[in-house]
Amino acid sequence: MQSFLQKTCRVPAAMLMLAVAGLTLPLLAAAEPAPYGTPGKPAFNERYPSGSIRSTDEADEILAEADKERLIIEDQYIAEQRDCYKKFFVAACLDGAKERNRVAGKQVRDVEVEANAYKRQAKADDRDKSLAEQRVKDEQDSARRAADQKERDAAAARKVQESAAKQQQVKEREQQSEGKEDARVKAHDAQLREKQAADAAKAPQRQANEKAYQEKVKAAEVHRKEVETNKAEKDRERAAKQQQAPASGPAAADPNQPR
Repeated sequence: MQSFLQKTCRVPAAMLMLAVAGLTLPLLAAAEPAPYGTPGKPAFNERYPSGSIRSTDEADEILAEADKERLIIEDQYIAEQRDCYKKFFVAACLDGAKERNRVAGKQVRDVEVEANAYKRQAKADDRDKSLAEQRVKDEQDSARRAADQKERDAAAARKVQESAAKQQQVKEREQQSEGKEDARVKAHDAQLREKQAADAAKAPQRQANEKAYQEKVKAAEVHRKEVETNKAEKDRERAAKQQQAPASGPAAADPNQPR
């Protein structure tokens, strides 16, 4: 019995270690868990490969989904850590869970970095576009103001020229009329004297005409009074006859009645 134990102890320790390793390696290979992430879907960076983002709205949607994916990864990491403490090789299991968490987290972060970079670039492009549009508008406004100012200057220059031309015309007319002013005054005075002489010659006739007109007015007034007097006299006679008619009887009232 002792001899058998001595022979057994002489078995190389290396062979024992190889035997143990041969038993544990298949177990480890069979227990390798799946990568972290939404079950049934590819890795996050495979769902949204580099260069696939086309709009800011799409970038916002991807970032919102990245937050959800990170929560799923965190829950999977916590669950696997809890399961590792139930296994024989705890340290190896924890290291594997840590590595899977790192890889999945990096996949999510890579997509987030690109989405945020796209949003920053889009914002910068929008700002540059707005600045370019404002610059074009400012240039157009400046050109329009310059054209308006040029037109105002030209209009002011035309007004100055027109005013100078009018002043020159007035000056020329004044110069032309200086020699004719005395002649016009003398002609006017002569016409006035002729009119006064003609009025003086016509004065007796005007007086005679005025006297004849006054006489006609007086005669017309006398005739009017005579007509009114005659009419009043006839009216009185007619009224007197009407008052005497009832006293004469029926025959007198109607001389055409048969007797």
